[in-house]
Amino acid sequence: MNSIKRLALTLLTAAATATMAFAQESTLFSASPAKGTPVQISSNRDKGYVIKSNGGPRAAEMPVASGMASYTADEVWYLVGDADGFKLYNHESGDKLALKLGNLSSGAEATMAAAKEATTLVLNKQEDGSFTISPKENPELSFNMFGGAGRDIKLYSSQDNGGHWNIRPIDMSKPLRIKFNAQLEGGFDTNTRIGEIAITVDGTRSNTMLSKEDAIEASVCYLPKGAKFSIATGLVCHGWKMDINGGKEIAQQTLPDKGMEVTVNIDVDKNNRYQYLFYSPDKNGVPYRIPAIVTAANGYVFAINDYRPCGNDIGFGEVDLVMRHSTKGGEDWDGHSWSEPVKIADGLGKDAPEIWQTGFGDPAVVADRERNEILVMSVCGNRVCWNGNYGAGTADNPENPNRMARLRIKFNETTQEWEASKPEEITYEMYPLFKDKDGKAHVGSMFIGAGRMAQSSMIKVGDYYRIYCAVWAVETGSYRHHNYVLYSDDFGDTWNLLGELGKDFNDSPAPYGNEPKCEELPDGSVLLSSRKGYGRYFNVFHYSNFERAEGYWDGAVATDKVEGSFLADKSTDEKFKIQNLKFGSNDTNGEVLRIGHMLFQSVPTGDKRSDVAIFFRELSTDPATYTPTELSRGWKKLRISDRGSAYSSMCILPNGDIGIYYEEEPGGYSMVYVPINVYRLVGPIVYTSKLVDKCPTCKRGKYERIVTVE
Repeated sequence: MNSIKRLALTLLTAAATATMAFAQESTLFSASPAKGTPVQISSNRDKGYVIKSNGGPRAAEMPVASGMASYTADEVWYLVGDADGFKLYNHESGDKLALKLGNLSSGAEATMAAAKEATTLVLNKQEDGSFTISPKENPELSFNMFGGAGRDIKLYSSQDNGGHWNIRPIDMSKPLRIKFNAQLEGGFDTNTRIGEIAITVDGTRSNTMLSKEDAIEASVCYLPKGAKFSIATGLVCHGWKMDINGGKEIAQQTLPDKGMEVTVNIDVDKNNRYQYLFYSPDKNGVPYRIPAIVTAANGYVFAINDYRPCGNDIGFGEVDLVMRHSTKGGEDWDGHSWSEPVKIADGLGKDAPEIWQTGFGDPAVVADRERNEILVMSVCGNRVCWNGNYGAGTADNPENPNRMARLRIKFNETTQEWEASKPEEITYEMYPLFKDKDGKAHVGSMFIGAGRMAQSSMIKVGDYYRIYCAVWAVETGSYRHHNYVLYSDDFGDTWNLLGELGKDFNDSPAPYGNEPKCEELPDGSVLLSSRKGYGRYFNVFHYSNFERAEGYWDGAVATDKVEGSFLADKSTDEKFKIQNLKFGSNDTNGEVLRIGHMLFQSVPTGDKRSDVAIFFRELSTDPATYTPTELSRGWKKLRISDRGSAYSSMCILPNGDIGIYYEEEPGGYSMVYVPINVYRLVGPIVYTSKLVDKCPTCKRGKYERIVTVE
């Protein structure tokens, strides 16, 4: 075949293909919604997200949003017009309303409005078969899930893949009817979200979360023509049981000619003691993160964490601290255990009059063992932690470290209420602790490891027992992170460095250590436990003089690198395998806690942030074994979470149990509390309680009588 014939054949083939494509696309258009082809408009980038109307026939002036596909009538659209220009109607909103753009510039919002006011639109086909949906007068812009999947539809560049859409005809003659048999009474008041219904259509899965707060009514789903689908229970929230037609799923198939009906059965799981104190995101789309939990002297339990209107860490805008407390003290956890949320630190965002008031996050908390008083330390300000530059400011980059704040929560005996003080900035009380004798700043940015700070059970210099916190720090002039431990003998009014500052980065207690925690060991020494992948960094500070806080650090050890578990071959425990403190590759915050001669460490154990567990081991009565290497061995593991989960904090409840407060799906992440019965976990345990007499070690203050939990 010569080149002229080949060219002619190519042109004919291209023309035929174009004609076929135009013919296929022309069937999408109609003269009216009643005569139109119903279609679903789904994101080409974020599979499973579709364009939805908002509010049915009363949707006028309501934003048009994107959301996870549920295949209901508010996701069915009609293109009324032709390829030269059409208006977009919604099945649920009826023929009186159509989509209107606020203007024709980037960021313009889409709403439903009177049809005569609707915007004329055009389709532009992309190479992969998807379309841009643009105002006829400005095809350079297209519909976009502006700000991310699940957000309102606005205009943005048509070159952005987030503005490319797949348009598929819907078969409304074959509905998938979902009925609900829901028994909703008798569960925790806190546990309002029930679980997900997962519909998978041609390999794309969409999850719909059911909530006790919303009306759970039968729904009718309309699927794309010829689609293969399956329907299953997705993530089932704690406190609930759910099935579909008595099982977990309806296997993949096409809908029969008359459609299909399935029944979702829902019931309370009364044996599940997990409680959601905060769901992420909340109804306004705002996430919660970073748990801290503590038990006050009078038995109140406090759960404190971030609330993030900016959607991210300190440095990105407004972050607040919120709190709930319980009077039940671990003895009778039920649906009415927790107070309503209270904001104890209110970030003011970009309009803050002072930098440090921009946001407050990563709470580190400790409750005094004698007084009904709680100390909360917080990172604050508008600087992302990696970019703090204490001691290294310039004219072009003025000094602005990751700032620090302090507040207190005290019990008012007169009103019988807990009252939080206003936060106060203490940035320039903390950073000078890391200057050497020549005035050189060794730390340019830092924050205290969030969760529970430790209070000594035996060292009291002044009116309070000594408290400890561990800090994540960035070396001034570099991005290398490491750890230090601070102590206070006046319950956080002033702080001091535990141990020597050292000459450089490598002299810190944990070079390359990430978010850290600390705990007192039975002889008064201090264990540093720092975040890393596959394990933890351990280091131990040994006192030579308690009162003057003199002593030395052993040197950091990676727990996953320690050879062998010296107890592994001697174990007769069939329930728990003895192992080193070693787990998956995730690099995540956790918490270390001691109860008597039992040591506990919470941390996710999966390769990703998942499967939070509590490791536990018995401590020897011989202080010579309190070394980082020996403490890396001899652990057992109790799984707490079987799903995506991350940061965690623990406290000792008044009845001797452990309360664990941690991040877990659904959302990224919800804040979950559960009490763990220590007796069932480890049997009778020796721990400290009740203050009496003087400490036999330091001869000062009081110590705690040893009791046994039966």
